[in-house]
Amino acid sequence: MMSIIYHYKLTEIKKGPKMTYSIVLRDPEKNHFGIAVATKHLAVGARVPFLKTGVGAIATQSTTNPYLGLQALAAMSSGESIEFAIKGVIAADDDPHSRQLHGLDANGNFWAWTGTNAENWAGHLGTKNVSVAGNFLAGPEVLDACMESLRFSTDRSLESRLLQALFAGEEAGGDRRGRQSAALVTIRSQPFPWCNLRVDDNADPLVELTRLFEEFKKPYYQDFISLIKA
Repeated sequence: MMSIIYHYKLTEIKKGPKMTYSIVLRDPEKNHFGIAVATKHLAVGARVPFLKTGVGAIATQSTTNPYLGLQALAAMSSGESIEFAIKGVIAADDDPHSRQLHGLDANGNFWAWTGTNAENWAGHLGTKNVSVAGNFLAGPEVLDACMESLRFSTDRSLESRLLQALFAGEEAGGDRRGRQSAALVTIRSQPFPWCNLRVDDNADPLVELTRLFEEFKKPYYQDFISLIKA
């Protein structure tokens, strides 16, 4: 039976561009990792997803401090568990209660932090090989929809599953202020992403991300990226 850890939090609604919902996913058979993210903010792919081959994947959001993603992966690379890595970078941060951080380690273990100042609605949930989190959302149903989508898409590629889960979250309400940017990043055995698609500013970023993904799947591009070896 699948075990899911829930964490839901309500806060007073404040003004400010602090929002996102993201999915961190691991393929346990191939040990590939991916992150998909969407938000009502510019260029979310530049600051939220962090992945490292053989180590894991971290998404850092809310009042985003991208250094937390780098620092957490560095700590995990040195042998710390994902729990202690995330707890450590949060403890050293100057505004921990405004941060949201979640991810998976090389074995698919999940850990997350949602600060008390993350905007309503904010929370996270996860299980083996899956972590989802968000803030400024329509409600907990957004994360539930992402998780449910992943349960029924195991026959698809990592990238397809992540993209489908983004759409499921949006259909459940998504970011309650609207849409602007999205990203899809996956990593395999190379030290750089296999798939790294970004929509930085678009009225319908998930539709545009889907268009880019369809182009990414075409033989000419797959042949091109397959030529590059670590």
